[in-house]
Amino acid sequence: MKAIKVHYFSIAYALIIAVVVAVLAALTSKEIADVADRVAQQEKILARQEMAAAIHSVANRIQSLSKNLALWDETKQQLMYTDYYQLWRDIRVKDAGILPKTIDTVALYGLDGRILAPSPAGTHLPKQLPKGKAMPVMTFSKDLEDGVAHYHLHAFFPIPSDPGGEKWLGYGGIQFDLVDELKAEHQFRYVDLSNISSNLPNGSQIDMATLADHLAFPVKPNQAFDQLSTIYEDSLLRLLALLLLILAAASWLIHRLIVSPIRSLAREINDLRENRQNGRTPSATQIQVEELDNLRRAFYDYHARLSDLNRNLESSSQEFYDQARRDPLTGVFNRRAYDEDWRGLNIERKVERCALILFDCDHFKAINDTYGHQTGDNVIRAVATTLQQTLRSEDRLYRLGGDEFATILVDGEAANAKAIATRCRERVLLHDFRQYGIDEPVTISIGIAHSGPGATLGELQKQADIAMYAAKRPSSSKIEVYDEQLQESSPLLANKSISAIYQTIQDPFLMEMRYQPVVQLDSREPVYVEALSRIKLGGEIILPGDIFPVVQARRIDAEYDQAVIQAVQRDMEFGRVPMHLGISINVSAVGLLSNKVTDMLVMLKQVYPEYKIVVEITETALIEQIDQATRQIHKLREAGCLIALDDFGSGYSSLRYLASMPVDLVKFDITMMRLLEQGDDRQKQVVREVAHLVRSAGYKMVAEGIENQRMLDQAMSLGFDYAQGFFLEAKQDGPA
Repeated sequence: MKAIKVHYFSIAYALIIAVVVAVLAALTSKEIADVADRVAQQEKILARQEMAAAIHSVANRIQSLSKNLALWDETKQQLMYTDYYQLWRDIRVKDAGILPKTIDTVALYGLDGRILAPSPAGTHLPKQLPKGKAMPVMTFSKDLEDGVAHYHLHAFFPIPSDPGGEKWLGYGGIQFDLVDELKAEHQFRYVDLSNISSNLPNGSQIDMATLADHLAFPVKPNQAFDQLSTIYEDSLLRLLALLLLILAAASWLIHRLIVSPIRSLAREINDLRENRQNGRTPSATQIQVEELDNLRRAFYDYHARLSDLNRNLESSSQEFYDQARRDPLTGVFNRRAYDEDWRGLNIERKVERCALILFDCDHFKAINDTYGHQTGDNVIRAVATTLQQTLRSEDRLYRLGGDEFATILVDGEAANAKAIATRCRERVLLHDFRQYGIDEPVTISIGIAHSGPGATLGELQKQADIAMYAAKRPSSSKIEVYDEQLQESSPLLANKSISAIYQTIQDPFLMEMRYQPVVQLDSREPVYVEALSRIKLGGEIILPGDIFPVVQARRIDAEYDQAVIQAVQRDMEFGRVPMHLGISINVSAVGLLSNKVTDMLVMLKQVYPEYKIVVEITETALIEQIDQATRQIHKLREAGCLIALDDFGSGYSSLRYLASMPVDLVKFDITMMRLLEQGDDRQKQVVREVAHLVRSAGYKMVAEGIENQRMLDQAMSLGFDYAQGFFLEAKQDGPA
C-alpha cells in the first residue's frame, strides 16, 4: 500500500471533524423534531383527557340542574295549569335563578310526550319526545348561525308528582350550547374550543361518557416549547459556527506545529539514509516541537545500533511467540490450548453458567478450490482477526482446525452469548474480503450451547456442534442456539447415514471393504491393494464421500480408523486378501497421533507378518504436530510397516514433508497426474520436475487415478514405480 503524505492526513482530519460536527448537528435537529412530535402527541392525549373530564363535569351539572327544575313546585304547577306556561318558560325560569344563563331554553312535556307549547325561535327542542327511550335521556343537534356551527345538547328528564318519584306528572327538557357550557364549566389548558366539530347526526341519542370520542378539536399551541425550540436552534447554529472557527484554528495550528515539522523530519531521515550510504554524517537542524526534536535525535542516536536492535527484537519476538499453544497461521489459540482449557474447566464437573460458541466459515472449501490456498489462508487470518477484535480482550479464540473457531464464555458473559455471536457475524460481514481478490461475500455460521442443570461440558460441546450445523441450513438465520427441538431435527443425529456410521464404529462387521490393486509398472502385476472403506445399510451403500465429512465434523477420526483396521483384520482372517499381496490402510491425522491406532497397526503386523502392510498418511494430515507424527511413524516402521505419503501435491507443504518425514512411498494425487494430460506446458513441466526430484531423493513413486492408456504411458515415462486407478483395476482381477 502506498504511503500517504502527512498533510493529507491533516486535511482528512479537518474533513472528518467537519463531517462529525455536521452529523451531530443533523442528529440534534432530528432529535428536537422528534421531541416536538412526542410533545405534540402527548398534548393531544392530554387534550382528549381534558375534554372528557370537562364533559363529565358538564353532565353532572346538567343532571343537577335537571333535578332542581324537576323538583321545583312551579314546574309541577305548569304541568297542571298551562295557561301561563309560555310566560313561565321565557321569563319566570330565568328570573328565578333556577337555571344559569348558559341554558338556551327549557320545555315541558305531557305524559303523552307532546310539548306544552312550541319552543321559541332559534331553539331546537322537539315537539315530541323520543318514543321508547328511558328517562333521563340526552340528544344532540347541530345548526348554523351566521355560517358558524353550533352544537346543542337536549337533556330530557321525568317530573315526579310525589316526593317518592313513583308517579310522574310529565317530562322536562333543557337545551344548552355545548361550547358555552364547556367554557362556563372548565378552564382549558390544552383544548382549543374555537374550532370544535362533531360527526354525530342531528337528533341522535348520546352518552355523555363517550361524547368526547365523537368530537374533533385542535390543541392549543405550546408557546413555551416553541420559544424554547427557537432558542435552542439559534444556540445550535452559534455553536456550530464557533466549532467551525475552532476547527479552522486547530487545523492551522496542527499544520504549523505538527505537519510542517514532520515533513521536515522526513526530509532529514531521507538525508540520513543517503548520507549513510555515502559514508557522511548529515547536518541536523533543530525542530521547534520538543517531542519531534527528541524523535529526530533518537534516530541519530540509535542509528549506529540498528543491527543490534534488530537482532534483539528478533530474539524477543521468538521468545514471546508461544508456538506450542498458538495457531501459526492466525496467531489465535490452537486445538491444544482448547483441549487444555477444557481440562482446566474440568470436563466432567457440573457448571452453573457457561456458553460455548462455535464459528464455521461457510463454503470455505469452494473458496480454497476457486482462489487457491494462499487466498484461503488470507480469509482464515482475516476471520480470526475480526473475531478476536470483536471479543473481549480476556476472551480466548481457538482455531479448532481448518475454518472452525470456538470461544468459551463463563459467568455473566454467558447470558450475552447470542448478542456476542451476532456482533461477531456482523463484523465479519463488514470486513472487506475483496482486498484478497474474492468477489463473493464471506459469511460464518455460528452454533451456541448453554450449560443447563445436570449438563457436563462434554455434552455442551456436542450441543454447540449440533447448533452450528443447524445454522448452516438454508432457512437458518446463520446463528442457532441449541435446544431440545434442535436436537430432534439435527441432521447430525437424525440422518440414518450418520447413525450407520456410529453403528459401524461399534460393530466393524457392518463395514464393507473394497480393495483396489496397486500395480508394479515393470511387471504389470499387483503388488499390494489399498483398503477402501464403505458402509452397507439396508441394501444401500454409503460411500467415503458421505462418510468422511461426518467423521471429521464429529471428530471421530481415530474411532473410525480403529473400525477400518478391525474390518481389514477380519478380511485377512477370512482370506479375502491373498497372502502374496500387501495391503495399504489409510490413517487420518488424528489416528496417526493416537497411540491406540498405531498400537493396533503394530499388532496387525505382528499377527500377520507374511503381509506387507503400508500405512498411508494424507499430506494434509501432517500440517500440525510434525514431531509427534514423526515419532509415531518411526514406531510403525520399526514394527515392519511401510509409510506412504498419500495425495502428494494436494496439500500445503509437500516438499517440506519429504524433507522432514520418514516415508517410503510418495503417492502423486490424481490432480497432479491429470496436469500431465490436461495442463499447459508450464504445469506439465512442474510435474515432471517434481517427479524427477522425488525419484532422485530415493523415494518409490505411485501414480494415483490412472484413467486411460495415455496417463499410464506418462507415468511410465516419468519413472513411476507403481500405479493405481480405474483403468488398471479393470485389467486386473483383484480381490473382492
